[in-house]
Amino acid sequence: MKKGYIYSILSAILFGSAGLVIKFAYVGGIDSISLLTLQYIIAVVIMFIVLYIMDKKALKVNRNVLLHCAILGIVGNTFMTIFYYLAFKYLPVAMVAILLYTYPIMVFLYSFIFEKEKVDLKKFIALLMAFSGCVLALGLIGGKTSYSKVGIIYGVLSALFYAFMNIYSEKKLAKVDSLTINFYSTLFSLISLIIYRVPVFVLKGEVSISLIGYTTILAVLCEILPLTLLYAAIKRIGSLKVSIIGNLEIPTAMILSYIFLHETITFSQLIGAVFVFYAVYKIRS
Repeated sequence: MKKGYIYSILSAILFGSAGLVIKFAYVGGIDSISLLTLQYIIAVVIMFIVLYIMDKKALKVNRNVLLHCAILGIVGNTFMTIFYYLAFKYLPVAMVAILLYTYPIMVFLYSFIFEKEKVDLKKFIALLMAFSGCVLALGLIGGKTSYSKVGIIYGVLSALFYAFMNIYSEKKLAKVDSLTINFYSTLFSLISLIIYRVPVFVLKGEVSISLIGYTTILAVLCEILPLTLLYAAIKRIGSLKVSIIGNLEIPTAMILSYIFLHETITFSQLIGAVFVFYAVYKIRS
């Protein structure tokens, strides 16, 4: 299997675990903006240290790359993550994952309409399978539909900005190192959040050890690694295939939320997860 597919699969699995950690972090009473700000602070520090030790040259980028990273971070990463985290306030973990992964449809429509990309039968079938899996997992067929409308809106908005991240990074930052993209885009996301709201709670030391622990896990396993792998995968196999493989986040989130949070899984959701797995299998080669 090509590296691009492996990177994409690993990224999706790690993203699928994010909701679990976010739910645990929310137990401490922190709001989404504060949690995200703390996560970005930790992530930026870790990525800077890694880049400085491994490859100092990767930190040196021109103004054009900085501009594109700023757009990717402020417009894409910040809004995607804010809406993603807000959705967890209203919806179960698995449902938020399902809504986020409607973004392959958005990437597909953009590629087909604006880029005139040829979509062969295998890609189209995989996309339909992934979408059908989402519909089943949402409970729109043979299941409950009493989910928060506000939560659903936040979930769809996170998908929209996530689609933007995939497309923009492929078009504007294809030749830049993946970790470098992640570092600078996250840095600009952090700056935008600090401008929006100064993290006084951090400056005053009003952060518990458990919250720092959960946030560090979020920063490493649910942001640094999956986003770096995502950008690396997009370079190798393109945003459309990556978006379809990314649906693996759904069954990952469903399984983890069932085991650790005791969230229920219906039969239709299980069938939906199988559809998603099949779609990833079909698109892998």
